[in-house]
Amino acid sequence: MAHGIPSQGKVTITVDEYSSNPTQAFTHYNINQSRFQPPHVHMVDPIPYDTPKPAGHTRFVCVSDTHSRTDGIQMPYGDILLHTGDFTELGLPSEVKKFNDWLDLVSHCKHGRNPNA
Repeated sequence: MAHGIPSQGKVTITVDEYSSNPTQAFTHYNINQSRFQPPHVHMVDPIPYDTPKPAGHTRFVCVSDTHSRTDGIQMPYGDILLHTGDFTELGLPSEVKKFNDWLDLVSHCKHGRNPNA
């Protein structure tokens, strides 16, 4: 965990004191901030899934670590879907197919044109 600090036209990289011990970092930030959040990261509250997208805006829908549990996810309308992290539980071909089928479903049903936009 590092972040840049401008200093006379140069950027100095300061390394988080817990960088060499991820377990200690998680424990420290989890206890001291009620959830893991490095000090230079600002959390934002998600908007309701059915909030209309303002005209002229691009909506990114971000999902992570679904671990083969995509059933029942209420996906908002969006232009770009970003899925990060694990999308399978065990990496089985059947899980990959299920995820691919889900991507096809959300791209046609939810991430196409919002009739209310």
